[in-house]
Amino acid sequence: MTPPRKSKRLTSDRRGQTLQDYVIGVSIFLLTTAFVVGFIPTLFTPFTAPVDASQTAQADRYAADVLAEITQPDSKNVLDGAGTDSFFANESNLDGIPTAEQSEVNVTLVDGNGTVQHTVGPPYQGESTAAATRVVVPESGYVGNHTCTATCRIEVRLW
Repeated sequence: MTPPRKSKRLTSDRRGQTLQDYVIGVSIFLLTTAFVVGFIPTLFTPFTAPVDASQTAQADRYAADVLAEITQPDSKNVLDGAGTDSFFANESNLDGIPTAEQSEVNVTLVDGNGTVQHTVGPPYQGESTAAATRVVVPESGYVGNHTCTATCRIEVRLW
């Protein structure tokens, strides 16, 4: 028995990869890369809806209503000491100011140093919120529950 003869012919028709295989492989790689690049950023974004213009306008209107409740009638930004204390003393005062949609509302009085003087409503815990701020001055000669000296801020947050 003689061993089979090896052909000296080059076998160029037995390539391991054809052009079609290469194109399919590169296409799958590019589609996978595009999917990963498009999908990964959404994993790191918060799962809350962004604040839109209507919510910001609602917060602004709410802040104007709060300001009308706690300032002196003849002045736009001078706090009425007794009115301010009574507003922040009772959560039900927030119910008297209507909101356009069902929202949680927090109203905070902050002095010039950043110290919270009063707060009413559920505590704000870093949610995505619409906010409005008004600068007010305390009533001269008032000695009460807040210690604002020169200026204070009324911060209204809706979420």
